[in-house]
Amino acid sequence: MSKKTTFSISTPILYILLGLLLVVCKADMLNWVMTVAGIFLAVFGIIDISKGRSGSGIISLAAGIAVLILGWALVDLVLLVLGLIIALKGVVDLIDVTKLPKKQRTLVRYLLPAATILVGLMLAFGNGAGVIITVVGILLIVDGVASLITNK
Repeated sequence: MSKKTTFSISTPILYILLGLLLVVCKADMLNWVMTVAGIFLAVFGIIDISKGRSGSGIISLAAGIAVLILGWALVDLVLLVLGLIIALKGVVDLIDVTKLPKKQRTLVRYLLPAATILVGLMLAFGNGAGVIITVVGILLIVDGVASLITNK
């Protein structure tokens, strides 16, 4: 078996496995990713400081500590702001639909803005991280399966 064949089969399998982990483990997976990212940033910061690159080292070390300590607070804040922006866009789109002539205002035209508002509110006030992780997991699974099918 050549390296190209091994790579083209192993990558989709890795995508599928990672996707399954994301779908099944959800928030636990995000905890691990954030913890590992924080540790790597801190370690690289210490390495930079030890090599005399104190400026970048201090920044990396501080970022690693911040991710380890404030990780979920930062994620929650980003999801709140992103969710509110998405919901606001849905409201603006809904207002735009109401400005259309009556003949063009169909139920379908109201569905996308309503769905946008719902998704925005879910991200802002619901389990937004869980939703995003699940969607990314599903996309990885689909991509992995599609790659396996197209490689045969």
